[in-house]
Amino acid sequence: MAGAFPSIAHLRAEFRPFLSEYKSSILAWGSGILGTVLWIASSVLTSTPVAVSAAGMYVVPAVGYYLAYRPFGIQIDLTPIATVEGEKEPDKVAESRGEAILRSGECELRGGVTISERLDDFALQFDVPDDIRVELRDIPCAEQEYDPEKNILWADNVSVYRFSIVLLVYSDEHVEGQTYEYPLKIRDGEGGKPVQSIDLVTR
Repeated sequence: MAGAFPSIAHLRAEFRPFLSEYKSSILAWGSGILGTVLWIASSVLTSTPVAVSAAGMYVVPAVGYYLAYRPFGIQIDLTPIATVEGEKEPDKVAESRGEAILRSGECELRGGVTISERLDDFALQFDVPDDIRVELRDIPCAEQEYDPEKNILWADNVSVYRFSIVLLVYSDEHVEGQTYEYPLKIRDGEGGKPVQSIDLVTR
């Protein structure tokens, strides 16, 4: 599933979430102003090359933004959890650094997933290096399925668009007193691009 080229239906479903996000970006604002200036100049100068450049200022930045930041329509917020005096609480310091600390070779991540209502299906792959294991503690919704071998959570005919997840992460090569960093990437199962990344740090 991961790594396959997105289907036409999936790309079509992504279009409105993409358009909404792109329209609010600085890139859209800047390219829109420059494109308008070039369009006016092309009318005054009756210049075809300038008119083509004006059209390009609308199209090229939008295509580049889509390719750089897709997938659209899936948002994930993960918070690492630390145990302090026997109580579990969010590790805000690690979260601010984009990290999760593996203490004694393990850590817990909690978060929320939001799926655009324009998407009929989704797939998320929890991708880690060979030295790291990641498990989804529970399948969030009855309509979803989870493959623990491939670490993929997916659903067809989505009706629940917001749900929580808990990830349990383990290091098979934990060595006390040594620090290592490993990437955890949550990928779009349709195209394989990361939706979110976090650094796993052993302590």
